[in-house]
Amino acid sequence: MKKLLFILTFFLLTACTHIGHKEDVKGEVDVKGVISKIDNNGKRVLVDDKKTGLIWVTLNENDNIKKYEEGQEIVVWIDGGIRESYPAQAKALHIEIPK
Repeated sequence: MKKLLFILTFFLLTACTHIGHKEDVKGEVDVKGVISKIDNNGKRVLVDDKKTGLIWVTLNENDNIKKYEEGQEIVVWIDGGIRESYPAQAKALHIEIPK
């Protein structure tokens, strides 16, 4: 019985520490490109990604549009899918500015 309790505790602690890693939450990058236009009213940026082309990325509610500039490179993780249109459209789960 003690052995079973030890094993369960071990797995629970391992799972809890693993969940907290930022990389695990975000997964792989969906869009990486340069901001070619900023829409302040729509709180979105137009990103030119070499793989996917132009894509409007709507910022999440906690992000500040003022920290982005045209010509700036960004990396975006998409929340959900990319809507097919021209330009394509998506909502950002997370955006980073590479150093």
